[in-house]
Amino acid sequence: MWNFGGIHIVPRNYALVVDTLFWTILAFICISLRIYTRWVIVKRVGWDDWLMTLAMAVSIVFTISVFFQLKSGLGQPLNSESLSSFLQALYITVILYNMTQLFYKLSIVAQSYRLFTTSSGKRAMEVLICWIIACGIGTVFASIFACIPVQKFWVVALKTGHCSDNAILNYTISSFNILNDLFLLSIPIPFLVKLQLPKKERIVLGSVFATGAITTIVSMIRLKALHTNVSGPAEQQIVNGVDIALWSGLEINVAIICGSVPALNALFLKIYRGTQTGSSSGYGYGKSRKSNHTQLRSLTDNTDNTDRMEITIQKDTELTVYDRELQDSQINLIGQNGFSKYNTNGNHANISVTHSVSIST
Repeated sequence: MWNFGGIHIVPRNYALVVDTLFWTILAFICISLRIYTRWVIVKRVGWDDWLMTLAMAVSIVFTISVFFQLKSGLGQPLNSESLSSFLQALYITVILYNMTQLFYKLSIVAQSYRLFTTSSGKRAMEVLICWIIACGIGTVFASIFACIPVQKFWVVALKTGHCSDNAILNYTISSFNILNDLFLLSIPIPFLVKLQLPKKERIVLGSVFATGAITTIVSMIRLKALHTNVSGPAEQQIVNGVDIALWSGLEINVAIICGSVPALNALFLKIYRGTQTGSSSGYGYGKSRKSNHTQLRSLTDNTDNTDRMEITIQKDTELTVYDRELQDSQINLIGQNGFSKYNTNGNHANISVTHSVSIST
């Protein structure tokens, strides 16, 4: 048996403890790198960054509440003495889970809204934002007022008031969460198909929307664990609840990680270019164009009636260099008519070099 901060961890809960700590810490690292990237490198922090940071903060409190459940007997046979404290921790955990769902989904949609600058794409994202806000507020309030009065949730002996059917409530909330994940995955697809984008931009966008696919899979596994718990004997629900807590924590933290990785693009580029030779200059982004031109012509010398051939070789090189520190890899990524564009604020330099060699015979 483990002892973690004065909490006795039975073998049944080992996986829950390791999983919860690992994914929460990993998500926290991703969020920290995201804020560093957006604040220091890109120098622009958006609503999507703050919303994902808020989701991370709630996820940390969620993890703490899970450990309070462990302290109160989660994963162990029912103990009437600690039942009330366990139900209090469970009540808080459910609310925090739904709040995290709301914040990370809003962050992903806000990021999509920033990426799309076409009017049709923005309208679709605006509708999705309103829908997710409505669903999120509904699920949070439903979990808060699952019982009237609310203390009836953990005071089993309370005779007055009533509680919603626990199975129906949990199935409904899980269904809405899965539905919204599918919306996050499917709604942007028609707009992506019509866009003529380079491969790099497609990868960035694909990674943003793939979050919906990953979290949907985890949500479905969680729903199966929820069904097993609800349909089982009442005295075993506190034992089987370990699986629900495990998959709930995994779902929200994986969503935070997947939703934050695309925002680290500028950091990855900086690290990559920092390993290249000659990369000490402040300029790191650019494009070049080369053209070779060979001209062959025959001239007639009128003075001596002899033919003279002249060969002119001209080589043009044009180099455009952008200030790496001012690049935002995710601002206005998709422009009008489906073409990508970059907002460089005019911080670039054009260099043109022409080499010309003439040979006369």
